[in-house]
Amino acid sequence: MVNWLSTILRPQCSKRLRQGKYLHKLIWLGCMSVCIPIILASAVYYQFSMNRVKQQMTNESEASLTILKDRTERVMQTIEQVSLQLAIDPQLTDFFNRQLADIALNWHRQFLDRIALLKNSNSFIDEIYFYNTVEDLVLSNRYGAVSKEAYKYKADIDRLFADGRLSQWAYLPISGKEGFITFARLLPVIGSSTPEGVLVFQMDMSVIGDMLSANTYVLPLGQDLMIANVQKHPDPGKWSREEMNSLLARLPAIEQIRTSDKSSDHFFAEGIDGEGAQFLYMKNVFGRTYITVVSDQLVAGQLNWIRGVALLILLIFILVGVILTYFNTKQAYNPIERLIKHSRALSVGRIPSKEDEFDYIKECLDFLNRETEKLGGYMEKIEPTLREKCIQQLLDGDYVRQEALLKDCGTYGISVTSTNAVLVVEAENIKKDKRFLPEEKGIIAFVIANVMQEILQQDEELQGFVIPYRGRGVALLQFRQDQEQGKALQKTKRYAQSVCASFKNALSIDVSVGIGRFYAHAADVPVSYKEADMALQYRMYKETDHVLFIEDMEHARKQATLRYPRHLEMNMLDALEKGDAEGAAACLSEFTAVMRASESYVFVYQSYHMLLSAAIASLEKQGGSMLDILEHNLFGQLKGKMTSSEIYDWFVETLFPLYNWLAENQRGTAGQSVIQQVCRHIKAHCGEGDDVSLVQCADMVGMSPSYLSRLFKKETGMNFLDFVVECKVEAAKKLLTETDRTVSDIASAVGYSERNLNRIFQRLTKMSPSAFRSKHR
Repeated sequence: MVNWLSTILRPQCSKRLRQGKYLHKLIWLGCMSVCIPIILASAVYYQFSMNRVKQQMTNESEASLTILKDRTERVMQTIEQVSLQLAIDPQLTDFFNRQLADIALNWHRQFLDRIALLKNSNSFIDEIYFYNTVEDLVLSNRYGAVSKEAYKYKADIDRLFADGRLSQWAYLPISGKEGFITFARLLPVIGSSTPEGVLVFQMDMSVIGDMLSANTYVLPLGQDLMIANVQKHPDPGKWSREEMNSLLARLPAIEQIRTSDKSSDHFFAEGIDGEGAQFLYMKNVFGRTYITVVSDQLVAGQLNWIRGVALLILLIFILVGVILTYFNTKQAYNPIERLIKHSRALSVGRIPSKEDEFDYIKECLDFLNRETEKLGGYMEKIEPTLREKCIQQLLDGDYVRQEALLKDCGTYGISVTSTNAVLVVEAENIKKDKRFLPEEKGIIAFVIANVMQEILQQDEELQGFVIPYRGRGVALLQFRQDQEQGKALQKTKRYAQSVCASFKNALSIDVSVGIGRFYAHAADVPVSYKEADMALQYRMYKETDHVLFIEDMEHARKQATLRYPRHLEMNMLDALEKGDAEGAAACLSEFTAVMRASESYVFVYQSYHMLLSAAIASLEKQGGSMLDILEHNLFGQLKGKMTSSEIYDWFVETLFPLYNWLAENQRGTAGQSVIQQVCRHIKAHCGEGDDVSLVQCADMVGMSPSYLSRLFKKETGMNFLDFVVECKVEAAKKLLTETDRTVSDIASAVGYSERNLNRIFQRLTKMSPSAFRSKHR
């Protein structure tokens, strides 16, 4: 009827509609027909009621999902924490460091007692076992010490090593069929790129299911772990738990949730029974996703009563519709007109003007919604790093206006009235540590900051913040204003010494800590940071001190006669020209002692640059090619050395051999010697499971990676990577013919997965590893 009336009245009202006066006609039309207000009022009420009930159901489902998440997280996190604590236990660490080889039986007994205690302390754990490739032995709280071949879960162990993931939740081939879900962690956690063992916790799903809500299923899908609760179970008892897991895993909605980048959401999709269902999910930072599935049948059953109420209201509106139409329609337009006028005044140039007022309002709301979504998305992205960025800006001195500083500090909980001091922690000579690659400076800074944060949280007398910053760890410590500076300094130095000791004992890394002065306002934090950075420069001649307070350094500084030791430079160059590397090192040692005695960072730094310049000039006089010299970026390498010991080692281990090589040999002869050294290194290490990289070899011979790559290609006629692959295949051939190790073990020994070894071996030898062993044994 509404469409029919609109068709009849459109010619008469078109002009008035374009002018925005169509509401006058609407009043007359509403008075003539009660259908319009009845339909509109009923539709609004019906829609409102439906949305309210749906929202209520959604809220109940979200509450149920939160309860499921909390219960499950308590179980999962407890297992993961117990696993991590056991994985880093000194017993396992000493075992993988080969310190328990002579007391294996005693160690087995102690470890079995330990895992038995852990199993008995947690009712969810059914079995804990540890397998290591060194002994090829399984230690289980249920079976004791047994060989892998005799262990019932041998296939599960093989599956875990084949997956190669450091930690995972999974249904394994054997234990999964028995109703167990497994959490496994490859070992060792730190110190080796090749797993040598696996620590496994098995949980009985029936025990976990008794604690969780009914119809709850755990789905390990790849690296994701999903816990799904089906609120209205279709055909109870028709499917077993394994069949329900399979049905849920195949649902398109589950895959959509896995690939979604949202942390939580809800949507409608096809359910288990083939009909529609509502899916609500919530993801956490540990890679676990919690899902609630609500069948449309459940939703429809609760919404039937709304239709009856809506019908009753519709009959009531029919009785009073004529009266309400006249008054409501007349009064409704006035605020709309004012809203439109105000909207047009605010949105000039942003939203195009429209003839239809309601279309214009819709366009305004759509524009506001888009802007709100943009702002919300932006805030979600930057929220985790806002405090860190605030501290970074504070360290850099970017706050010009004090009002902005006070506002941001108040927002992120940084006190502006405390006494502040900045500590800067930097790892010493990290480039010589083979556990880290040169490009992992950011990761090292993150590790330093994490350790500093953990120590800071354990110290009840200290308050502050820790961030990774410019490749180092930076701590902002805050003390009460009434705290004596002497006591504050003692606490700060104690904290710095704890950081140094923790890195030395736990990771065998030497770190140095620079401490700035104490200031009574947050605006002076940049000054303290610069002083802490300056304190670290004193390492150039204060190498034995790992905790450097700027005030101590400046008070201890003495005026020394700054004279460049030209005679030592001449003696060192004479020794190098004669090929006397030991004599040159002795002269450099005397030169280093003179530099330390100067106690001036600038003088020491410039003197070493002068010494390097003299060596380059001497090399050029002997016929060395400047292009060859510049290829090694010597000044860039020297710039990265922060202590006298690092500089001394660099001169002796890098510069002196390079000097002799460029001075005494032709480029081709020297290149052949270096390439032969690199080839011997590759052949010696390719069968040990070590990663042989171009960067590592370049660092070994003192060349840049790009230069070594070109020289290797020129001398051998093949690429560096192709040579490494051939050497690994040769090592695999030797292991295949001389040992009884499995193909999987041999693949791990040469640094490949079994699949990659089969593919590369087939390409180079035209046969598989198994066929090669059968033919040559």
